[in-house]
Amino acid sequence: MFTLALHGFTGCGADFAPLAQTIGGEWHCPELPGHGSESKLDCSPKGTVNYINRLLINHQLAATTQKILLGYSMGARAALLHATHHPDVWDAVILISANPGIENEINRSNRRIADAKLADSIERLGMKAFLEFWQETPLIRSQKDIPTDQQALMQANRLKNTSAGLAKSLRQFGQGSAPNLWPKIGKLIMPTLLITGEKDTKYTSIAQRMQKVLPSASHVAILDTSHMPHLEQSDPVKKVIQTFLAKQ
Repeated sequence: MFTLALHGFTGCGADFAPLAQTIGGEWHCPELPGHGSESKLDCSPKGTVNYINRLLINHQLAATTQKILLGYSMGARAALLHATHHPDVWDAVILISANPGIENEINRSNRRIADAKLADSIERLGMKAFLEFWQETPLIRSQKDIPTDQQALMQANRLKNTSAGLAKSLRQFGQGSAPNLWPKIGKLIMPTLLITGEKDTKYTSIAQRMQKVLPSASHVAILDTSHMPHLEQSDPVKKVIQTFLAKQ
């Protein structure tokens, strides 16, 4: 079994270490365009799909290898984008805190403006000051519940990002720039697991709606967690994923 795991905004592949070490199989957890020390990669939707294609080519996976696509938040957006472009590649998809896109064009335009302003602030403030601000936003603040050792590692990894890279990611692949995939996800027939934090009411509501649209989807809301359940409460998330994969 091969799992490609795609991290969230400001994150990195190491964020999936608690899952990979327990669940097993071959995991590849790359840094997405705009993240890590490389800030020049194309972060656009087309560039992101091409980047994932190159990763798969480089791994030279056998046709018989079971291929699992996992994504969290921004990474879930990238995962859905690739799955809708190349649905025959994946045997199963796992999406944590996913949003297929903003449907209303006025709202999309407003989000592009907000993402551009946030990108400007990253370049103006620098990484350390931006992260201090970002981690106090309501959606991200719950990550303070992550175990201290994992939280320290995550913080150190976030500081390896560059201001230019994250700003580019926001401008090219923020929710205002990424395509609305709601009209396309109904064609994804592979088994799909949707995971959200029970306290993250916005994304739990989105997952409940996605479950009705996706032909073969199940949804689990993890108790006492918010937007990043796989690190806020990694043990129950591991069990949910293991149960799902055992059926594939």
